[in-house]
Amino acid sequence: MFNQKPIQLTTGVITLSSLILLSFSSIGATQTETSDSNSDETEESITDLIPNRRRGGAGRSTTTVENVEDKEDENTEIVQAPQRRKPAASRNDNQCNFNPQQLIALIPENLRGKTTATSPTLYFSVPAISANTEIEFVLRDTQDRLVEKQTFSGKGKAGIMGLKLPSVPRISEGNRNSSYHWYLSVICNKSDRAYDVVVEGQLQPVALEANVQQQLATANLEERIKLYQTYDLWHENLDTLATMKRSQPQNSRASQQLGQLLQSVKLDPSIGQQPLLGIQTLTSRR
Repeated sequence: MFNQKPIQLTTGVITLSSLILLSFSSIGATQTETSDSNSDETEESITDLIPNRRRGGAGRSTTTVENVEDKEDENTEIVQAPQRRKPAASRNDNQCNFNPQQLIALIPENLRGKTTATSPTLYFSVPAISANTEIEFVLRDTQDRLVEKQTFSGKGKAGIMGLKLPSVPRISEGNRNSSYHWYLSVICNKSDRAYDVVVEGQLQPVALEANVQQQLATANLEERIKLYQTYDLWHENLDTLATMKRSQPQNSRASQQLGQLLQSVKLDPSIGQQPLLGIQTLTSRR
């Protein structure tokens, strides 16, 4: 089809058909490099969207939150799920006058706590956060849509802080990939949220069978605690022990049991000896 007349070059002689083959090879290599580059950039941007920790660490960008608020696509679960509880490198620079790792979410090691409560209580070991310092709580659903966002002030004392959430819609126990993602952020510098100290986790509402509900309804305190452990109801178990500690301040057994529960998820059992700072109740603004 082509007359393959030789073309004289300074380095030798090649045919027109050879030039065509070389051109296609070059185009293919360029496309492959571009595809690889785009893939790397996409993976990196998804990873950077959200921090993952149970102890306090660097803050989540507020700009990112607004950008993904209504996002519903195949990457939602990757962006939404926390993976570890220890902090990444923090940019706190002592802006809040406490060690960021002194802020600890009292949740399991996998950051996911199950509950049957429509208005569960989360617990945190907190440093002495000034009353002039704002604390922000954010709750998002499986599609990363904003459910609740509220702020309140620090208590000025170190200890165990309870945070009672507004009513949360139940999610079917059978849909195990569904959960709510929450963040607690201490706002150390209002003009630069990169200085926030943040902990986060997942809340997974579940439904119990009728016979288990009946057992819980008729059980005494110790029996209820055992049932909570059996059915992996973290938030009920922790809240019950914290309530015992609050109502029986002289009862060392309550603090001991609380410490044992925390130790079971690889948290410092001495946290159970800390004073309770009361419950901060959030009222739904929807």
